[in-house]
Amino acid sequence: MDQKPPLPLRLAGLFFRFKPLIFAFGILTPLIAQALFAAKAPLPEGVSPYWIGLAVAALWGGFAQWKGRWI
Repeated sequence: MDQKPPLPLRLAGLFFRFKPLIFAFGILTPLIAQALFAAKAPLPEGVSPYWIGLAVAALWGGFAQWKGRWI
């Protein structure tokens, strides 16, 4: 009898499995965007700092997810 764990435990396991990506999108994206905005960094025409922050956070979070470390 191979019984699956209850749904809340499966969801918690899924959360902890993708924690680097959740952190990257939830924390790093707005942080990078606010830093670019505060620094008045020159951006390409029509590109929001949030898109740049999202791209950088996705790459960094994907690397952390893949390698298991942030640096």
